[in-house]
Amino acid sequence: MKWILKILNLAVLPVTLIAAGLLFISGQAPALSPSHSTLIALIGMAFPVWYVLNLILLGYWAIQLKLRLIIPLFTLIFNVQGAQLYVQWNASAGDSTLQTLKVISYNANLFGANRNTSDVDSIVQIIAEQNADLVLFQEAFNPDGSLKKLMKQIGKKLDLPYSECYKLHPDRNYGMCIMSKYRIKNWDKVYFSQPTGNMAMYADIKIPDLKEPGSERTIRVYNIHLQSIRFNKTDYKAIEEVNAEQTFDKNTTEGIINRIRIAYGKRAPQVDALKEAINACKLPKLVIGDFNDVPVSYTYYELSEDLNDAFVSRGSGLETTYKGPFPSFRIDYQLYSYPIQCLKYESIKKVPSDHKMIVGTYEIRNYKKDQ
Repeated sequence: MKWILKILNLAVLPVTLIAAGLLFISGQAPALSPSHSTLIALIGMAFPVWYVLNLILLGYWAIQLKLRLIIPLFTLIFNVQGAQLYVQWNASAGDSTLQTLKVISYNANLFGANRNTSDVDSIVQIIAEQNADLVLFQEAFNPDGSLKKLMKQIGKKLDLPYSECYKLHPDRNYGMCIMSKYRIKNWDKVYFSQPTGNMAMYADIKIPDLKEPGSERTIRVYNIHLQSIRFNKTDYKAIEEVNAEQTFDKNTTEGIINRIRIAYGKRAPQVDALKEAINACKLPKLVIGDFNDVPVSYTYYELSEDLNDAFVSRGSGLETTYKGPFPSFRIDYQLYSYPIQCLKYESIKKVPSDHKMIVGTYEIRNYKKDQ
C-alpha cells in the first residue's frame, strides 16, 4: 500500500504546484489591466475554484503530515484577502440614531420584455416591502412608451417622487434610472470613450438632516452598468448543456471564452473613465450597480479603491448575485465612502431577473454641511 501512496503523491505534487501557481496568478489579476492581458483576467475569474482546490490539497498533505503542505498553505494565506471578498461572517449593525438611507440596486433585465411579459408590478411589490429611499435600475426598458414616464409611474407607487433616466439612445426607451425619495440636485452621464451598449450615470441627492430642520447634506450616487459579455442564444444553450450533462463542445466553448475576453478588453477603459470621474468628486458617494466582473478583478480593484464594500462590511455567507445559466458570481456591488457607513447588507434572490436585488442600509455621519 505504501508504494501506491508514493505513486499517488508523485502525481499530486505537480497538481499542487500548478494549483498554487494558478491561485497566485489569479490573485494578481486586479493589478493588471485587461487592456494589456485578458489571459490573467480569465485566470482571476476562477479565483474561488483555485482557492478551494488549494484547500483540498492542503488537507491532502496535512493528513500525511507532509512538509509539502507549505505550498498550498502559503498560497492560501497570501490570498486570504481575496477570499474575504467572496465569503463573510458579519452581523448587521444595531439601530442608528443618525439619518439612515436604504438603497436598492437592481438589474431589471428589461422588466421581462425579453420574455414577452411584464415584471413591473411584481418588482414594484418587492421594492415596496423594503421601503427604500433610493432605487437604482440597470437594464430598464419600457416597450410601451417613455422610460421616464414609466419611472414616474413606479415612483408614484413607491413614494419616490424624484427620478432621472439615462437612455442609451434617444430613440429607444432603454437605459438606467435613479429614483429618490429626496430631491435630486443635478445629474449627468459618465462618458465612455468607445461605443458601447453599457452606461453609467450619477445624481447628487439632497438628504435632509433630521436633527437640523431646514439643513441638507449632498451625496453623489453613481449608477453603473459595465460591459456585458453579451452571450447569444447558442452560448446560453451550450452553457445549459454543460450544466446538465457536463459535456463540452470545443468550438462553442472557444466562442464563449472569446466573448469573455472581448468583454474584459472593452470594460477596462470604461473602468478607467469611471475611476477618473469618481476620484474627481469630493462629495460623499455611493458607487453602485452591475459591474459585470468578479471581486478579484481589475474592475473591482480600481473602482473600490478608497471605498468600502457593503458586503464586506455587513454581508454574511457566500455571496453570488448573478442567477443566470453561467456560473454564479458576485458581480453586483454597493460601494461607499466616508462619512457614509453601512448598517446592513442583504440580497434578494426571489426576483424576476437573472440578477439578485441588492439592498444596503446606510447611516450618514456628521460632516461639513453644504454652504
